[in-house]
Amino acid sequence: MKELKAQIKNKTFSRCYLFYGTEEYLKKSYETALTKAMIPADAETMNHDYFIEKDAVAAAIMDAAETLPFLNDMRLVTVRNSDFFRKGGRKEEGEKLRAWLETIPETTCLLFVEEQAEKSNALYKAVAKMGKVVEFSTATEKELSSWLQKECKAAKTVMTNAEAVSFLRYVGGDMEQLSRELSKLLDYCGGRTITKEDMEAVCTPSFEAKVFDLVKAVANHRCDQALLLYHRLLDGKESPYLILSMMARQFRFILQANGLSQKGLTNEEIAQQLSVQEFAVREYLRQGKTFAESTLKQAIADCLQADLDIKSGRITDEAAVELFLIRYSK
Repeated sequence: MKELKAQIKNKTFSRCYLFYGTEEYLKKSYETALTKAMIPADAETMNHDYFIEKDAVAAAIMDAAETLPFLNDMRLVTVRNSDFFRKGGRKEEGEKLRAWLETIPETTCLLFVEEQAEKSNALYKAVAKMGKVVEFSTATEKELSSWLQKECKAAKTVMTNAEAVSFLRYVGGDMEQLSRELSKLLDYCGGRTITKEDMEAVCTPSFEAKVFDLVKAVANHRCDQALLLYHRLLDGKESPYLILSMMARQFRFILQANGLSQKGLTNEEIAQQLSVQEFAVREYLRQGKTFAESTLKQAIADCLQADLDIKSGRITDEAAVELFLIRYSK
């Protein structure tokens, strides 16, 4: 990542790039930065070609790449979601590009932007040899907290590490969503220190955060609170069936987090294994202290049974979730 930043800053570009991974916000940000650094806005129309999904055909890509730039030093060819880089994808089209990569004109840069890519793929290896491959994986809690605090500092606003973690729990770990909610928060705070009350005043809590609070009420045997939170979700047009699915997921993660913790894994290691953020792991472990292992297993089984009952028409989804909440929060 540092090398990519330096290339963009110094305008010393590689002949080809592959951006891939699950973190869409960062991928978009670096794609935009690379494009702006390479081609001025007034020259983009004549010097930037796009190929998306099935429109990405090797012959057309090569033809565009071999076209000389017009009134600019560079031409950029962006290929998005081509599916050239994974098993079961469009490897045949990718194979046609593999050997040709060595002949890319010095005035052209080829950028692949993909969701998935396999390191064993022949085109992946060719891009890595000729240019630069960057994986944009989901950022960790530490990385997200640092990013949030830097954004706040640039806006002459203070966000402590504790409040950054609270913000992550409240809004979720998706960087695009975080960016939108942070913008609202910065406008509201006007250069002062951000508090949890500020977040609750202007930010929209994530669906996952709402389910966290719902399960927390169940874990604390606060039936009235659990039903209140549930009906608030329904008033917000959330699907009872989706709420049930998320609760089943959370009970499963609580069970798994407890088991991994007992094996001696750190919160960071558990987060990696479950593909969640560390703040979620801490919440799972906290809630796990209020449930016996047998209760968690039965809750998961009852969620599955409720799913079957809903699908078979024996009960409505709204009633099935309400009965489940009453049973486990009493």
